[in-house]
Amino acid sequence: MRRFPLILASLVFGLPAMAQEARIAIQTETSSIDPHFALVGANQAVARQIFEALVASDRDLKPTAGLTTFSNPEPDVWEFRIRPDARFHDGTPVTAEDVRFSLERMPRVPNSPAPFIRLAGSVTAIEIVDERTIRLRSRGSDPSIPLNAMTAWIVSARAAADATTADFNSGRAAVGSGPWRFVEWQRGQALRLARHDGYWGEKPAFATATIRPVANDAARMAALLAGDADLIEAVPPGEIARLRARPEVRVTASPSSRMIYLGLDQANVPSPFVTARDGSALAANPLQDMRVRQALSIGINRTAIAERVLAGAARPTGQLAVRGQVGFDPDLPVPDYDVAAARRLLAEAGYPQGFRITLHSPNNRYVEDDKTAQAVAQFWARIGLDARVEVMPSNVFFTRAGRREFSAFLIGFGHTTGDAWLGMSQVLHSFDRDRGLGGLNRGRFSSAEFDAVMGEARGVVDGARRDALLRQAQQIAARETGIIPLHFPDNVWAHRAEFTYAGGVEESTLAHHLAPVR
Repeated sequence: MRRFPLILASLVFGLPAMAQEARIAIQTETSSIDPHFALVGANQAVARQIFEALVASDRDLKPTAGLTTFSNPEPDVWEFRIRPDARFHDGTPVTAEDVRFSLERMPRVPNSPAPFIRLAGSVTAIEIVDERTIRLRSRGSDPSIPLNAMTAWIVSARAAADATTADFNSGRAAVGSGPWRFVEWQRGQALRLARHDGYWGEKPAFATATIRPVANDAARMAALLAGDADLIEAVPPGEIARLRARPEVRVTASPSSRMIYLGLDQANVPSPFVTARDGSALAANPLQDMRVRQALSIGINRTAIAERVLAGAARPTGQLAVRGQVGFDPDLPVPDYDVAAARRLLAEAGYPQGFRITLHSPNNRYVEDDKTAQAVAQFWARIGLDARVEVMPSNVFFTRAGRREFSAFLIGFGHTTGDAWLGMSQVLHSFDRDRGLGGLNRGRFSSAEFDAVMGEARGVVDGARRDALLRQAQQIAARETGIIPLHFPDNVWAHRAEFTYAGGVEESTLAHHLAPVR
């Protein structure tokens, strides 16, 4: 049995805190407090604590009333009415002007590695009706407006006027209306929060919260077992059973909405990390050949990764959508693992001896991300590739991925809605900044057939028709292998037995979901 040194936990968290403080250890640190800086999971988890989105989500990731109620009075008009008791942390009311300011700021933040372009690309006009009412006009009927609005974080126009991302990081501009107030943050150190007593919704059970990044799995476990952390996330799959057996600890687990996949560079010639086996340059980019992408996909044993690397705490997949979403296709299978067929496809594409490729991955963002990347490389070696792996901290990884520096990379997409259109339009649609499409399409996959079906689905309100079109798009993406879906890992948290944690399919670890047992 693995033992975790208690001295390590003490170094991580120091002495136990007062009961009024929630002490949380997370796997991945945010890159910024600015909620508009990067549309990535670690940043969004922090945004959910301090800020509110224009539209809230329920437990099934469906849009619901929260900061606003919303309606669709005309096919191309969406109206949002701000609740009268919504207050920023400085006590000022949330107004339509704050919403306008936030929506206009979102796509314009400099140096964003994952820009918020998707709502801006859907909206043709922003109209303030009165102090608490704002209307967005879309290009025709567009049900994606409230879906995109679920990650449209509202900031104080007064506090954030002319503010830079650095001003948010220092706290000067970090004025939201969420359940927690910003207190202090330094990169690499704890994020400290205080309860927002003026919050209109259910208030946090604790007066303060300390959220500390602890990338090392053993260190997070040690902090929990020593009583120096109340809640940890990303429990290693192999430790779940052992934790369940300990009376002082409870485990909360649920299926997740995050798909782990491989992105493939289909734009650059040559691709930066693809060469001949001897290291010499190739005249072409093999990843632009659909047969090569298909070979890479069927050359991976997804079931073995889920069972061995993730100890069964994951579900292999062959599509971007998660079961239960609009657009999930139950008839789309997980690709069969077939070494012989993969080798044939490589030979047909002109690479009978394979080629050299480097797979890049974060090592502190997803459950067993570095081990998953190593397993993929081992499977690729069996189909004739000289496959290498380079891992790095997530903040470095996402910056480089945003610059499209990789040839093949392991990454995730976390669904924030119960409709697959949003994820498909960002990860798989051809990149189109003006229309807010393909913002997370870092490999620059492009399929006119896929785009046409997605374009048709965009304005469809009828549930059955929309579902059928999105399934059709899923099938096209799977056939053309725009990305290589791998699995949906489970969300697993562990916490002290004297607390409860309201975990769900959305993976963000939220301090206001932790509460003492009553």
